[in-house]
Amino acid sequence: LDGILAGSTRIGFIVRKPDWSAKDIEVDRFIDIPASATNGILHIYLVENDARIGYGINDMNGPDKNPKIRLGYFSEMNKIFFTASEALTADRISIEVDGAPVKIVNYSANRTGGTLTIDQEVNFSKKYEIIATFKDNSVNRYTLTYDGIYDSPAFDEAFGYDGDDLGAIASGNKTTFRLWAPISDKVTLLLYTSGTPSGTFGSDGHSSHEMIRDVKGTFYIEFDTNMHGMYYTYLVTNGNNPAIEVIDPYAKSSGVNGVRGLVVDFSKTNPEGFVYGERPNNMVNPTDAIIYELHVRDLTVHESWNGTEANRGKFLGLVEPGTRFNGVTTGFDHIKELGVTHVQLIPFFDFGILDETKINTPGYNSFNWGYMPLNFNVLEGAYSNDPYNGLTRIGEMKTVVREFSKANIRLVMDVVYNHTGLTADSNFNLIVPGYYFRKNANGSFSNGSGTGNETASERFMMRKFIVDSTVFWAQEYNISGFRFDLMALHDLETMIAVENALKAIDPTILVFGEPWMGGTSPLPLDQQVGKSNLSEAGTIAAFNDELRDAVKGSVFDGEDKGFIQGNFSNQIITRIKYGIMGGINHPEVSSSALSINKIWHTSPIKTINYVTAHDNNTLHDKLHISLAAEGALDLIPQLVRQGNTIVLTSQGIAFLHAGDEFMRSKPLVNGQGFDHNSYESPDEVNQLRWDLKAREEEMITFEYFKGLIALRREHPSFRMTSPQDISDNLTFVYQDVEGLIAFELTNKASNDSFEKFLVVHNANRITTRITLPSDGNWKLIADGNKFDYYGGIKLFNGGSRIIVPANTSYIMYQDNSIPNSGNNNLLLILLGSLGGLIGASVGVYF
Repeated sequence: LDGILAGSTRIGFIVRKPDWSAKDIEVDRFIDIPASATNGILHIYLVENDARIGYGINDMNGPDKNPKIRLGYFSEMNKIFFTASEALTADRISIEVDGAPVKIVNYSANRTGGTLTIDQEVNFSKKYEIIATFKDNSVNRYTLTYDGIYDSPAFDEAFGYDGDDLGAIASGNKTTFRLWAPISDKVTLLLYTSGTPSGTFGSDGHSSHEMIRDVKGTFYIEFDTNMHGMYYTYLVTNGNNPAIEVIDPYAKSSGVNGVRGLVVDFSKTNPEGFVYGERPNNMVNPTDAIIYELHVRDLTVHESWNGTEANRGKFLGLVEPGTRFNGVTTGFDHIKELGVTHVQLIPFFDFGILDETKINTPGYNSFNWGYMPLNFNVLEGAYSNDPYNGLTRIGEMKTVVREFSKANIRLVMDVVYNHTGLTADSNFNLIVPGYYFRKNANGSFSNGSGTGNETASERFMMRKFIVDSTVFWAQEYNISGFRFDLMALHDLETMIAVENALKAIDPTILVFGEPWMGGTSPLPLDQQVGKSNLSEAGTIAAFNDELRDAVKGSVFDGEDKGFIQGNFSNQIITRIKYGIMGGINHPEVSSSALSINKIWHTSPIKTINYVTAHDNNTLHDKLHISLAAEGALDLIPQLVRQGNTIVLTSQGIAFLHAGDEFMRSKPLVNGQGFDHNSYESPDEVNQLRWDLKAREEEMITFEYFKGLIALRREHPSFRMTSPQDISDNLTFVYQDVEGLIAFELTNKASNDSFEKFLVVHNANRITTRITLPSDGNWKLIADGNKFDYYGGIKLFNGGSRIIVPANTSYIMYQDNSIPNSGNNNLLLILLGSLGGLIGASVGVYF
């Protein structure tokens, strides 16, 4: 155990089946490493499909080596599926209900199990057991579960609980606890004064209270006292398994590492100035949103942030004002200066990957993206100044929301309801085995997330949990938007229920997500909220990977090039037009050029346009990889600006990745290349480098982004809300010029203060000449290097023939108050006649 394992006290391991198709058991197993062992060797002994570990071949406290029923559940209302460690003939198997025999009318078995049919339909109020007598005459009993009929109307009728009091609720002089555990034999509430387990069960002062079986599969208990600040867990007993202690899935906060839930009276948690339901008045329509995606730690961990040391990498660091480096803003002030409307924080719920007791330990990697959920309604303790006190993190996050709101910025939450970090040993599965997750026909967990499991959102209580959870965050923390990870793993009915519940709280709350999944799923395609049926999902929006990859090249191939690197294929051009028009159906966009041969966004309010997010290479790094072979790295600053100019001048909702505005890079730790998947890479890879922002080219880029954002916010021509308005007011021009995508915007629908905009994206490596429309004069306000919204960079007469520099986007506007530009037109004609080198050298000004 040298090197990275030095000092370890436990080690986890996985046993897989011989064909590597699945794990032997789904729960995680760990070995306690002794201080010493004979000859430095520790022997362990395992039995197939048994979670226990033996440390001697005759260890009587180790695994039970007797044959047994491994799995048994109702696959239909009167049909049972089971597996066993050896074959069983019909005379060696029986079924009992509440101890009384049940007649088996059909039986089919093989070497590993079988199916049987009983002469009655299941009664959910009774207990069913399968009893097997094996060849050695040992008898094994197994309590049947309902895995195969969890989706049945009968199960929902029996156990679908629609109350609003699940979890611990403390208010006034009363505290109630309610847990949904329909197949449990017994549930005991355990109360603690500390959120930190001290080792031996019960050694840190708990009291236990048996809960009462109540309506619709719930267990309930109430107390005539307010238990605010008390920690709790449930001890759950399910037929075939020993009692196990679990945290409440509905826990609203926890102690360190999310092991024990916390009773919270939220009326006692609000910092001064926090007002329920208060959201910035910075948007009316979804297209008003400019979203800035950020990781909590990234903003403040680099030394150049120059904020309070205690807040570095923490919630409170997000809103610490007054930080500077060499005269430039850093952290919170940087975001405010940039001018975005929304900040999206990638997961800040309790994700369980980090050991919160070691966050400040030298040498410990405190970074993780957080896409492995542990407790969905609990804030991540690693971002708190005191992870041991579950109340502290609540006050800190409410402070963050309050300060963002004061700065006229809304907060968006990145949510990951499509899977859990743990599978068979998650609190969901330990409480109600098999219910919360989709399974394959062989009983294994389906893995559409690519992380080991996928939740069954279509089931009544999983759907209810997702709706309840998002409503909790929206109401308690004033969250203004929810970005759904792998949204295609969620069913349409659930996502519409989520949207309806959130819009009832505030119609300006955004709901959007990734229209894909991480593998394959048994969820039927027509139920998935992916590209195929996004159009049916209300006003729910989705990321536009058509535009993303068309602008810069495929995210899965570093060297692949997009439009800004010089790829002008018909497919590339069409996909960019699709993004510019906000994902609508239009004659300019052939559906055959899109990823599913279908116009799938259908509306600008459903289209999230972007070129980079936390996944894959940053835009700087993608450009470096794709341009290195031709020695064109000097183009990177221009192309970073051009790529995001396309985003910020397109119809739809604009989305930016934190740091793109000053050419963020993620170099690998060894300096050899770039990190495209930095989900658990250290801070030195993920941190935002404010010292680099202070450099000249980076500051030019930052100022340029500021100008683009201000332009978009002030001019509704870039934020139209209906497909018809876009069709009527957006026209592509100069379509016969290769390497050019250009369009005019008129103000007939937007009532913009400017009558017309002209946006020209020149991705050629050479200057390109165009003749301006002759119906008015034009003011150039952005030229790829400089943004001058008020004074303008240059004034052009209508009908002028102008030069657009290489790899540059021009933005111009026209209104009748612009005077004739006098001799500029003559000067442009003379320069144009010189051509070649002189034309290229002065093109940046014209």
